[in-house]
Amino acid sequence: MAAVAHAQNGDRVGEVQRDLPEEWQVPTVPPLSPADAQALFKVAPGYRVELVAAEPLVHDPVQVAFAADGSMWVVEMRGYMPNADGEDEHAPVGRVVRLRDTDDDGRMDVSEVFMDNLILPRAIAPAHEGILLVEPPNLMYCRDTDGDGEADVMKTLVSGFGGLENPEHAGNGLRFGIDNWYETSQHHQAFRFDGEDIRVRSGNGHGQWGVARDDLGRLYYSPNSDPLIGDAYPKHYAARNAEAGGLPGVPRRIAQDRRTWPIRMTPGVNRGYQSRTLRPDGTLASFTAACGPEIYRDIVLGEDVNGDAFVCETAGNLVKRYRLDEEDGVVNATQAYEGSEFLASTDERFRPVNLLTGPDGALYVVDFYRGIVQHRIYMTTWLRKQVDARGLDQPVGMGRIWRVVPDDVPPKPLPDLSELDAVSLAELIANDTNGTVRDTAQRLLVERVGVQAAPTLRAIVSNQELEPHRRIQALWTLEGLGEIDSAIVETAARDPERSVREHAARVSEALPAPIAAGILGGLAEDDDARVRTQAVLSIGSLPSREAMVLLESILAMRADEQLVRRAVYSGLAGREAAFIRNRGLPTTGGWLAMNGAGQRTVIRELAAAVLKRKNTRQSSDLLELASTRTGVAPWQSMIILDEVAERTKATSRRPKPITLTGQPAAWMTARGHDDRRIGRRAQLVDGVVRWPGRTDIPDPNAGPRSPEEVLARGRQLYGHCMGCHQPNGRGLPPVYPPLDESHFVTGSPERLARILLHGLQGRIEVQGQVYNQVMPAAPFKSDADIAAIMTYIRQAWDNNAEPVETSLVTKVRKASNNRNQPWTPGELEAMEE
Repeated sequence: MAAVAHAQNGDRVGEVQRDLPEEWQVPTVPPLSPADAQALFKVAPGYRVELVAAEPLVHDPVQVAFAADGSMWVVEMRGYMPNADGEDEHAPVGRVVRLRDTDDDGRMDVSEVFMDNLILPRAIAPAHEGILLVEPPNLMYCRDTDGDGEADVMKTLVSGFGGLENPEHAGNGLRFGIDNWYETSQHHQAFRFDGEDIRVRSGNGHGQWGVARDDLGRLYYSPNSDPLIGDAYPKHYAARNAEAGGLPGVPRRIAQDRRTWPIRMTPGVNRGYQSRTLRPDGTLASFTAACGPEIYRDIVLGEDVNGDAFVCETAGNLVKRYRLDEEDGVVNATQAYEGSEFLASTDERFRPVNLLTGPDGALYVVDFYRGIVQHRIYMTTWLRKQVDARGLDQPVGMGRIWRVVPDDVPPKPLPDLSELDAVSLAELIANDTNGTVRDTAQRLLVERVGVQAAPTLRAIVSNQELEPHRRIQALWTLEGLGEIDSAIVETAARDPERSVREHAARVSEALPAPIAAGILGGLAEDDDARVRTQAVLSIGSLPSREAMVLLESILAMRADEQLVRRAVYSGLAGREAAFIRNRGLPTTGGWLAMNGAGQRTVIRELAAAVLKRKNTRQSSDLLELASTRTGVAPWQSMIILDEVAERTKATSRRPKPITLTGQPAAWMTARGHDDRRIGRRAQLVDGVVRWPGRTDIPDPNAGPRSPEEVLARGRQLYGHCMGCHQPNGRGLPPVYPPLDESHFVTGSPERLARILLHGLQGRIEVQGQVYNQVMPAAPFKSDADIAAIMTYIRQAWDNNAEPVETSLVTKVRKASNNRNQPWTPGELEAMEE
């Protein structure tokens, strides 16, 4: 095997990468023609694989989307890893092409270059007779207005997308959602576009590559070793008040069984040297490069396939099928085949990266067709040796698009929806079996403001003989047209199907606030827990005048339910102190005035959310609330003051002061309160509060601190960790654990050093949530850098642990110098006993 001249970026300090065993040696695999590659597929019984397009019609495809007329948009990431070192990756060679099948044989025969000279373009979606395109750092709207096939309108809508320096961890997707928003993966925003202006909605940025949706509008993602995660509730609700803990189940793991069964040896995976990555026969044991998920939404492949999930495993040269089952609105995935896959190949260069339900009912597979898919930032020496030995870095510039169709059913022609009138488009929502067709019909109606279809859509919503997903899609189409009214929402709110009532709650947010409040108040008392929860989430979108009273009444009934509390908090971001003030006094009859366990929990958790946000005005409101409640509701004051002391580490050697806009009203009275319980608490907190002009107490942080440059370096290095653990340190439960207030971070520095030096694998529990991912070793070469990032995360957010010296890291590294595998929790616990 050829030697590599230097270590690779993905190598972990101290980790030994074994040599490739002789029995795992595989021959050099030259690039194959499309016909030869097609012959190497093994597909599940009853199906066949057909070629749709290949080079020279298309090169390096990463995502496809169908236009209304049946043509296919393709985004080509031609600049990705042009060689094993990733040199000249920013060359402007990316393109968007439009493929057409002119003879209706199911195979594309014409390719038009719509846009070129792009740098690493990565996502595409049809919109307003053109496309939305992500070319980092921009989201653009592009359109051909003169009919020559090339874009002449290129309008930047928003910026902020990554993907230039680290293509593996940056926003992509652009899936048109049931609520008329374009959803993304690994990006914190969704978008709604009317052809001129764009609206932006914040959400949790989970996922990695690709985003799928089902008939009920639920979203699914595939982050690397997790083939399928999803959201129990729409993720933008969880992002409204992340300081209050988000929403349980956003996201949640849907596929617990992550085993894979390639049909060839797969030693060329990035961490193949680690135990349990490969089986003894050299095949990939479980997902490591999951991406491009798709929920199949048609009956062409079989009625039993409709609603199933398909996921690409790029490194394993396969496509997995999962059956999705639902119970009480909770979706779980099980493998469709034991010991085999839906689609696999013995061709090492078959690289499925994205999937799509075609408007003809076929399952389309986007094949990057490359030897290298691992980016240079993460490539290990183990993989690089194989790349060099087998010549996998060349050639580039190939690529295929395949489709899977039934053996015994002739493929349908690609439909042309572009000339259909509004009523005909609405009838597709009522009658067509294909989800892509229905979504396109919805999008076209909304874009064209096809109000002529409103009566047809209303009839669909009211027709309980139609499947629930059709009624839901018609409801959202009316919302997109601006034709929603209280009558049709109330019809949906009375629907016998839970999912329809759930969406009625969301759609009601488009109504005037007093009307919406009436509908949501009723849905908040629904017999179904999911409907109730969604109603509470939607109430949080209302103005305070309508929201506060409803949220109080909900807490009065269900404050002991964590999900209900979190749903309430989701809508109170920035209004927590006002909620306590307005609803918490006996004179208002407020429920919070009663000193019960539920009320105490609510006040404590709302106070914690305010303090985590570190907003000066809101913190001031909270402290003023505590100081002015000492006479009428002293128990509230004590809870708030206790939470301030806890969050600021007021009793520690290194407390964290909080800054206020000014001295809280009645603060001096609270400090000298006759009730010693209040006075002691106020005096303790007094040592950590600051406001402009205050000079009566010394700054407790004026003494020795960690050198500023160490913290700055640690903050900089933490950029490598944000994709999983998030900028706010709260992770993405249940996939990636939080670092904020984690005992793994603030506890033993020796244990934390071991984890950063070698990684962690196995079941752990953080803040009551179980995680079972493999935590890789930190990609930092020096002990000083390891100490810097340890110091940063131990003192960031609400953490307040001691800094870490470089000498400690050096000591731990020396003690575990022969370690070449991630630690297990059991090993770490044994060392601490």
